[in-house]
Amino acid sequence: MTRSKTFLIFLVSSALIAFTCAALWEQNETSAQLTAAHEDADVPIPGITWLERIVAPTEMKLNGITFSSAFSAVLNGSPLDHPCRNLNAYVNSYFFTDSTMAFLIEKLGVDWAHYVACYLRNFVGGMLLYYATCFAFHYYYYIHPRSKKIFSNRERPSWDTIKDQIKLSQASLLIYVMHPLVDEYLVENGYTLCYFTVKEIGGWLPFIAWTILYFAMVEIGIYWMHRTLHTNKFLYKHVHLMHHKYNKPHTLTPWAGLAFHPLDGILQACPYIISLLFVPCHYGFHFFMIFLTAIWATYIHDAMDFNVDPIMGSKYHTIHHTHYVYNYGQVFTFCDRFWGTFKEPDGPTGVKVRDVGKKID
Repeated sequence: MTRSKTFLIFLVSSALIAFTCAALWEQNETSAQLTAAHEDADVPIPGITWLERIVAPTEMKLNGITFSSAFSAVLNGSPLDHPCRNLNAYVNSYFFTDSTMAFLIEKLGVDWAHYVACYLRNFVGGMLLYYATCFAFHYYYYIHPRSKKIFSNRERPSWDTIKDQIKLSQASLLIYVMHPLVDEYLVENGYTLCYFTVKEIGGWLPFIAWTILYFAMVEIGIYWMHRTLHTNKFLYKHVHLMHHKYNKPHTLTPWAGLAFHPLDGILQACPYIISLLFVPCHYGFHFFMIFLTAIWATYIHDAMDFNVDPIMGSKYHTIHHTHYVYNYGQVFTFCDRFWGTFKEPDGPTGVKVRDVGKKID
């Protein structure tokens, strides 16, 4: 299969994922809780019937109002009025029992209990995603029988390097997961232009146009934030340098994707939030992009050469780690090509080159 065909498949797949995120985010459901104001509206996932299926609900009374469960109290009894908070509460219900949520509410209050639960969920979810994704790549590159062929002419990363990256990533996650928490807070409280159904934005054509613009703004924002982390001496020395101690192909592994100073990760991810303040984006697509970032970080740090232009794949990011001043982009190479920081590898990255020069005495 040619590179152009592979890239075409990638674009089509990405478009299908964007449409799927938007389409599956809306559902039609009936419930005794649906009010007349919402009967004809598209209901964002997960709807409201999940509240009726809570196991062993804990009845709570807050401010003179009785709620059938702690999660209903989190939503103030009106889940359709808070689509993002409704989704977060729904996901939290898989991590915490209703009685646990009631305990948090009693100790911390409704809002603090909700966001503490979101933080703990993000941390556990982030760890699961990190270890699952990295181990999948690790098995394919370092354990699978094909690893003998891969490292026949490459230096294999040491266990000390991998363990160092895991320790740094684990420590970073404790703070890095604050980024999606801030994101959720801003969306929940109406500070962004996030929307939840295609109908809200006026149909599929506006959805496509705004999605492309949002993606472009995120790409440009990450490019310039990453570049600033290199050009600003203070930020590079005290924030970004920690990640660039992995500056040779054999020190780059899938485990290095989150091996950074937590402020480094937050700064590079902040364009996802900042762009949402100015450009409308479907929350399903926004959520998917943040989720994909963790997997993408694993891929671009594996120091392997699979790449389809103009995607900013691992071979280009390896050059970034070995040469420092090139290939700052995240998903595509467009920004680096436009602003003159793109560098093509001279050959396969990480492959040992036999020295055929003559020794000079």
